[in-house]
Amino acid sequence: MVMQKDVFWKAGIFTLIVFISGVLLGYFLENSRIDEIREEYRTVESQWADVKIQSSFYRLVGAEFCDESIKENLAFADRVYEEGLKLEKYEEASKLSNEIVYEKQKYVLLKLEFWLNSVYLKEKCSSDYTNLIYFYAQKPDLRQKADQETQSLILRDLKNKYGSNLMLIPLPIDINIATINILKKNYNVTNVPTLLINEKIKLAGVYSIKEIEKEMKNAM
Repeated sequence: MVMQKDVFWKAGIFTLIVFISGVLLGYFLENSRIDEIREEYRTVESQWADVKIQSSFYRLVGAEFCDESIKENLAFADRVYEEGLKLEKYEEASKLSNEIVYEKQKYVLLKLEFWLNSVYLKEKCSSDYTNLIYFYAQKPDLRQKADQETQSLILRDLKNKYGSNLMLIPLPIDINIATINILKKNYNVTNVPTLLINEKIKLAGVYSIKEIEKEMKNAM
């Protein structure tokens, strides 16, 4: 009887040790992911300073700088896009703290600045690339989540197809940024997913590559 109690006692201690080890491992993994997110946002912050200077530069130089300016802005578009994919994976795996949410706001501001540069250069230099804003929700309901997942995959394929000729700019509608609120009101964005092509055509709902390509031509 005493031996049986001893076995149960040892089993209980072992279970407790395993449980605590699991909790600690989860804690350390979560902190590691958050550190990785912070590091990515530090990279974004340096890019933010760079793009602010680019914005001023583009407005000062003449048409002779168009080719190089567009080339650099397109390269910047690809960096922003790739950075966004990495951050999306980190965010899906972690519960974001208030600090990280604040850093994400800065990342969204970076994308807004990039979009404004793209609009300006497209007009100034008579370029034929497409600006495509993808409005989505950070906290969607079940239907919105399913629609967003479908539309995101379609847009990823579209981006891979067109490369630097497509400026894909995902923007969350449920973030506290004044410019986002102005865009939502001006273009009457009331639901997600919603696409805005070249500031002219709005597509609310899920659209196929063929449907989006058709509207891209109409918006040129």
